[in-house]
Amino acid sequence: MMGPRWARLVTAALLLALGGGARTAAGSIAVPPAGPDGVTMPGAALAPRSEARPGPAVGTLALARPAASFVTRAPGDAPDGPLAFSFGRHRARSPRPAPTPEVLGSERARILLRSLTLPGWGQTTLGHRTSAVFFGLTETAVWGTFTAFRLQVAMRQDAFLRTARLQAGIDLGGRDEEWRRIVGSFDSSDDYNRLVVARDAANLYYDDPVAYRAYIAEHSLKGADAWNWASPADQERYRSQRKSAQRASQRANTTLAVAVANRIVSALHAARIAGHPAPAARSSWQFEVVPVEGNDATAFQFRVHARF
Repeated sequence: MMGPRWARLVTAALLLALGGGARTAAGSIAVPPAGPDGVTMPGAALAPRSEARPGPAVGTLALARPAASFVTRAPGDAPDGPLAFSFGRHRARSPRPAPTPEVLGSERARILLRSLTLPGWGQTTLGHRTSAVFFGLTETAVWGTFTAFRLQVAMRQDAFLRTARLQAGIDLGGRDEEWRRIVGSFDSSDDYNRLVVARDAANLYYDDPVAYRAYIAEHSLKGADAWNWASPADQERYRSQRKSAQRASQRANTTLAVAVANRIVSALHAARIAGHPAPAARSSWQFEVVPVEGNDATAFQFRVHARF
């Protein structure tokens, strides 16, 4: 069993090995010395910093961190609190510039209105040829599709009007859609008078025979308003042609909605790129046909412009 003297010797050797024999005052906190930039150098011994606290003396322990430094700061040094721990070398970050809000100025408003009028016009003014070509081609395709659907509407309307005139004996030119629907729904005008006019008269004047007959005579379809389908197949063909014309009309209206959307997107894109530098110009080819000056009105000159 080790005696008291040997215990004191072993304790003193351990203290010398760990802290180099240095001891701090009672209740002190060990703070490493800071370098010229406020960062503790790796491997530096902790220096005592007195703080009035009761308690026995404690030994200090030297910290050696080859990859990072260990720093303690006073309460007023940083906003992080009385004990701020940081690893590595810290430098003050430069503040980021505040984003400049985009204002709708007069120039940007003119660009936006140009693209609303003709998609791609604003992009052309700003020098963005790729986006200008995209919106221009989209606009051309939209109006080409609209024209094709309107032609389909005209041809299919002419088809079902001809079918009604030849196979049912009634001219529906200038009639509204309700008239055209009724002609396709009933085999003849007599069926319409019996199933619709007589029913309405009975509902209105069921207890007055005189008014009942007067209503039928006034609202019955006759003369130029009468029709009679030659066969159920002709009546079905008329319905199919009329539905086909209605679908073409709906598709034409859809292309108008696409044209409006293309203008809105083009205007927003032009307003967004206003103020940004235009991309570098690329090589392009342009063909022109110009009349030749002189007395010959049929003389033309072909030109080719190349841009590099």
